Amino acid sequence: MNIDFVPNPAQAQAFDCRMRERLGSSLRYIMEQAKHAIRVPWQDMDGFLTRLADGPVAASAFGAYCDLVLAIEADRRDLAEALLGEIAAAPNRPAHLTISDLADPAHDPTAERYVRLINTDPSASFAVMPPSAAVAAACRERIAAAFRLLDAGDPALAAEIRALIGEIVLAIGPEDPTAMLFDGASSFMLWGAIVLNATANRTGLEMAQALAHESGHNLLFGLSADGPLVENDDKARYPSPLRADPRPMDGIVHATYVTARMHRTVAQLLDAGVVNRREAAASLAAHRRAFDQGWAVIASDGRLSDRGRAAMAGACAHMQAFAERDMQGAQG
Repeated sequence: MNIDFVPNPAQAQAFDCRMRERLGSSLRYIMEQAKHAIRVPWQDMDGFLTRLADGPVAASAFGAYCDLVLAIEADRRDLAEALLGEIAAAPNRPAHLTISDLADPAHDPTAERYVRLINTDPSASFAVMPPSAAVAAACRERIAAAFRLLDAGDPALAAEIRALIGEIVLAIGPEDPTAMLFDGASSFMLWGAIVLNATANRTGLEMAQALAHESGHNLLFGLSADGPLVENDDKARYPSPLRADPRPMDGIVHATYVTARMHRTVAQLLDAGVVNRREAAASLAAHRRAFDQGWAVIASDGRLSDRGRAAMAGACAHMQAFAERDMQGAQG
């Protein structure tokens, strides 16, 4: 099994195609099995399935599908019918990446779903709230600056991110300094969307890393759609390189992989001469430490599947090659 660690827009598009195929197949199965118990909007769903096969759809369709499965399992037939209607009406996502502000989850069902689906660990939950207009506007400027850096210094990564991510949702965390904070969040159940903390990632380079980070999670979601990355017990917990709270091994693999991806992003932009050398060097050192910590946990306790090994092989190869380059530079 070969997985490209170097950015590959074609691979990203293949993952998106596979995720859409899985969604369409599952929806057809659900409709056929449930047709005698609930009203199925066959014509509208046929139209949606055609559009789904033609190209990427809004992440809200994947989120509504997850709630549909839960509604059927709970025998909430009225809700299941409403969710089928919502899915049928879900649009294809625009050709360009969209940036939206999180609505009030207390009054907007879609916002409530997004917050719930990125916040699935009750032992490590975090508050997510709408940003002010001024905070959101400033964040949009940093996202634009980040894409300018990526387009100039790493155009393949910029293209891959755009292929993976169709929607960025801006939010903020609580002001309480003791509360658990987040810089960004992704969910397998919201394929094609990420949530960014509009008050975090203060520079263009930091934002470029955040985009590489969250899109990296989506790459792994696409890779693991047909099977897990690890074979460890889901209930077991291990120290994480990116979070203070212990995480399942799947989370350790995700964190370690995206750390290498951020490291590669900074190194590429530094080599291209488009970022501040001091800021880049500090980021590279931090990512090196985090990667080494995460890989030590994986090497000690991880039971990687073929998919997990394939993903981590590329990450490890990058980190090793960079270390060797640094060593040669120091000796020269």
